[in-house]
Amino acid sequence: MNPPLRRTASVAAALTLLLASTACARAAPPAPAATAPDAHGIDAGGAAEVASPARALVIADRRGELTLLDLATEARTTLASGRSGITGLFGDGRLVYRAHDTEGGTAVEVFDSARWTVPHGDHTHSFRGAPQTRGTLEGEGDVTVVAGEQRATVAFAGGELVLLAHDALAEGLDAAPRVTVDAAGPVAPLAGHLLVPTAGATIELLDPAGDRVPDAAVACADPRDVDLTRVGAVFSCAEGAVLFSREVGGTIAAEAIPYPANALLAGSLSGRADRPDLAGVAGEQGAWLLDVRQRQWMLLPSDVPLLQAAALGDDDSRTVAIDADGRVRVLAPDGTVLARTEQLLAASVTDPALRDRVQLLVDAQHAYVSDPATGAVHEIDHGDGTVTRTFADLDPWSVQQVG
Repeated sequence: MNPPLRRTASVAAALTLLLASTACARAAPPAPAATAPDAHGIDAGGAAEVASPARALVIADRRGELTLLDLATEARTTLASGRSGITGLFGDGRLVYRAHDTEGGTAVEVFDSARWTVPHGDHTHSFRGAPQTRGTLEGEGDVTVVAGEQRATVAFAGGELVLLAHDALAEGLDAAPRVTVDAAGPVAPLAGHLLVPTAGATIELLDPAGDRVPDAAVACADPRDVDLTRVGAVFSCAEGAVLFSREVGGTIAAEAIPYPANALLAGSLSGRADRPDLAGVAGEQGAWLLDVRQRQWMLLPSDVPLLQAAALGDDDSRTVAIDADGRVRVLAPDGTVLARTEQLLAASVTDPALRDRVQLLVDAQHAYVSDPATGAVHEIDHGDGTVTRTFADLDPWSVQQVG
């Protein structure tokens, strides 16, 4: 029998609040200004709707100072000064979460870039407002943030979890529901439910009433990460992946997507936000591409070991990867190299102290790679492998994309 989940008496109320915010993706205001919802039911609050995503990078240096780099104008704005004890930086496409040690535990500062895009059926809505600090969440132990559908779970290793919905930000962080769960991995929100990895090597489902859904547990040993894709929430497990998706009527369905026989395990899976594909490194063989819609793993062989991979989720099922020589590659579903850069990141990937600091982010037109050895972030056109811009004079210890 699997060990039961621990939870406070507030779980049902907390999940009910979370469910209430999922009826339609509603954009959260950067300030509590009264604005009527538009014809789509999206309330932008004090932000302006813009014609295209207002994309930016939020770059943290080694002291945690946060710089917002506007990708349209290249203007740089300081979001937060540096401080001691920084333990992590997370993002959800709009909010940036900076964790640091305190005498009594861990604090997570929440910064609002006020730039975000809301998927809405066959189109999207983009917004831009004034950046601001939202406040601080406190707990015990290391922090993990899982985000999707304009909401996030901020989970402390001590067992407490905060449910943070973008459209409830104006009420303040103190109003965000908190629950207590025994989680053995990242906890994901999906359609008003919580997906909770347990010590029994399963993922349990809590329904909107706060109860375990009977017979809904799915095996998942050693859950490494979880990604919320256009299809559903995908957990990366030792045996492959587990997909949770919402069916007509609101029922959450779960299914395993096992690796092919004798396959090497993938590293962390990554992909473009709100797309159906994920990719991860397959040892020294190349990369795995997971087509979530088709429930299919595809091996992308490489003549050079790959260090990172991220799926674009486009019509050509392309994957962007960083190889061990410091090149950025664009791969076809059969592993064919469609484009590649020079050894752009050679100094960073050959330095053991810096290799894990190299990051790869992708959007519809570009890949962004951090280069801590040179203090730069490179923008690469993944259509032809051209380095379109290099943003210098930075200390890119951690990078998030917003907009």
